[in-house]
Amino acid sequence: MSHLAVADEIAELLASDLGETALQLAELECRPRLHDASYPAGERLRLARALAASLRAANQHRAALRATADFVSAARGQLAAADVEAAARDMADIRWALGEADLCLAQLRQIPRAHRAARDWARMARCAAALGQRADAAAFGAMARPGGAAAAHEGVAALARAAELMRRLDYAAAGAELRRAGRRHPSARATALLAACRFNEGADGQARALFERAAAGGAAFDEAGAHAALLARTGDRLGVHALARRLLAADAARAEGWAAMARFLAMAGRAQDALAVAWKAQALAPRLADGFLAEGAAQLAAGNAPDAAAALRRAHALAPSAFACAELVRALVRAEQLHDAFVHARDMAERMPRHPAALALVGAVLAHSPESADKAEALLAAALRADRRHAPAVDALAALYVARGRVSDARALLESHLPEIPTDDMHTRYADVLTLANDLPAAAVSYAAALDLNPDNQRARAGYDRVGRLMQPNPDNDNDNDSDSDNDNDNDNDDGNGDGDGDGDDDEEQLLPMESDFSDAL
Repeated sequence: MSHLAVADEIAELLASDLGETALQLAELECRPRLHDASYPAGERLRLARALAASLRAANQHRAALRATADFVSAARGQLAAADVEAAARDMADIRWALGEADLCLAQLRQIPRAHRAARDWARMARCAAALGQRADAAAFGAMARPGGAAAAHEGVAALARAAELMRRLDYAAAGAELRRAGRRHPSARATALLAACRFNEGADGQARALFERAAAGGAAFDEAGAHAALLARTGDRLGVHALARRLLAADAARAEGWAAMARFLAMAGRAQDALAVAWKAQALAPRLADGFLAEGAAQLAAGNAPDAAAALRRAHALAPSAFACAELVRALVRAEQLHDAFVHARDMAERMPRHPAALALVGAVLAHSPESADKAEALLAAALRADRRHAPAVDALAALYVARGRVSDARALLESHLPEIPTDDMHTRYADVLTLANDLPAAAVSYAAALDLNPDNQRARAGYDRVGRLMQPNPDNDNDNDSDSDNDNDNDNDDGNGDGDGDGDDDEEQLLPMESDFSDAL
């Protein structure tokens, strides 16, 4: 029996209320043929849809959803766009039957706007209403009515203008355009774009609230890379994991969920696993920046700065953003490619004049040259005058103070900003400076505070252990000093080190490598 004949026979059985017989036939004839590549993918999709229909008739909705999703994920590159859209409608119907209005809405959003039928808009309106999103429900309902698409054309054009402004790093103008579009044609997509604007401007709190609102409106995939980067930047490892799980549950064949999972793995110290997952995201969507941003984070976590710079350069070319530019500059600095780092930092400063993020980026690069250290300090101070909560500027200025031997200034700076930026990274930075200042008890307290906020902070863990060792007395040296102090004094005079502990090294020398921990900030 041919594929089409099997599908037609199952449809007839279902129409005749012979669901059990239809399911038996589907299990016998459809399932074995689904992954047989010798048959056209379109015909196999007919079998997958017939199998899903028979499972749904038997109230096995989860099994029907899994059968459809598994087939589409495996054959996505072989299916025509119309076939993928038909499968998306089937999965949306199943999600609706399961009462998962949010996932149903996300499924329907995968169908291009120009290809959505009136019934798609109507179902989206019902989903939005079930989620309490009255504005979106009204907008979708208007699209379902005759002539609704033309009425929404202005809103689509506004989003396109805002997206182009964002590519130019003109976030102020893009935000104004999006706010106007939101008042006239409210949509979750506009909210997601506005969240990305605020994220790139450094307003993390506002960006997070907007991303959550956009996801609740069914736009979880819109600007998902920026959402994951925001959560990672604020140290919310569990939040990154939860976002990745939600995206993969909605559609494991899309790259956004895998890119978010790669970020989580990099944060969890599993850099090689993160790289493998990031490359999977790139294979699924070679023109999407998310996979390359995730690879950059994983390569930096693995200590491969040149490879990180290559990935981030690709990400910035695909989707220019202030965040991608800043990450690229950081990777170039770590790879000691300071000229390229300065070129990219200066380009960002020209596009975002007087913005604290741009000022801090240029200042951090200039701080690597003794000749431009004064100018770097002035730029970083200007960034903090513009935004006292700009953590990269605080980090870079503290690092510059340490590099110039002004440890007390670095300590005072961090003490003044720590209450406003109480992150694990800031506590770690403060503990590093306290260690350099030889205030070991206070350093231990600050390292512990960092670990309370993020138990996976390896630098804080290493610093806490190092300080603990330095604070422990050495009983062997004490006994030697008590038994033959004159001999110790002679040895001190002979070796000229004057360390007083008999090991030939200054205790102070043990603290000096801590200064290298500040290289990331510069």
